[in-house]
Amino acid sequence: MSAELATLPRAAASPAPRSRLRGAWEVFARDRLALVGLAIVVLLVLVAVLAPWIAPDPAQGRGAAAVAQRNLAPSLDHLLGTDPLGRDVLSRVIFGARSALGVALAVVSLAIAIGVPLGLLAGYRGGWVDEAIMRVTDTFLAFPPLLLAMVIVSLLGPSLRNAALALAISWWPWYARLVRGVAASLRERPFVEGARALGLSDAAVMRRHLLPNALGPIVVQATVDVGSVILAAASLAFLGLGAQAPAPDWGLMVFDGRAAIFDHWWYSTFAGLAIFLAVLGFNLVGDALRDALDPREARR
Repeated sequence: MSAELATLPRAAASPAPRSRLRGAWEVFARDRLALVGLAIVVLLVLVAVLAPWIAPDPAQGRGAAAVAQRNLAPSLDHLLGTDPLGRDVLSRVIFGARSALGVALAVVSLAIAIGVPLGLLAGYRGGWVDEAIMRVTDTFLAFPPLLLAMVIVSLLGPSLRNAALALAISWWPWYARLVRGVAASLRERPFVEGARALGLSDAAVMRRHLLPNALGPIVVQATVDVGSVILAAASLAFLGLGAQAPAPDWGLMVFDGRAAIFDHWWYSTFAGLAIFLAVLGFNLVGDALRDALDPREARR
């Protein structure tokens, strides 16, 4: 009986995972834009990880000033120029990648940790539990995520940590609603009923049979959300509600360079370009994953 409990329903829920992954990769690899997006994402990750070793001046990248070199145009000495405090813009952009990616991953991870369990519980149990969780979710969804994050940061005080927490609070409802739909569509399936008949607890059914079937949509949503969170965090920093000087943050760099955009265009331009490329890369990968993980697209 214990062997049946461990193997029978799981096999029914997730047949041939290797062949499914191989098919998904084949669909993904045929999309040239997806490969471009993947290259951008990989480059961003490498830059963030290797920032202290590849930045021309790590100290300036972290915020150390060099006023004697202020507002220098791009040249061989400073490929992207220097800012009003003399800091090398390339170093600042490189260290900004670490900040942007770290905040985005933290926000998405926390949003998943809150939203996925609530969505599983609402979809699987139904009834008043579903109604209660979804009404709370709808309350959060009634506010635009960035506006809600601005209100929360205004109450907590401007900082990078508070901005990340505020964004996570405004982002989790999307995962709750997404996972709730998957769980509700699967709770009456034969393999779920078979798992319950064999004596598995509700928590085990949700963890071992509903959650694996929701991983595809979660991965797609999370990939796209990383880019969206990078943009939202930069927006909060631009408004003075996120990262604070002298932290290397792309949104903060755009804010600091806005007044001199026509005289010293390079400071805010390259930071804005970094935001654009990061969002573009994650959106391209997310769109391709949506097609690759769609069974109908795989058959096609």
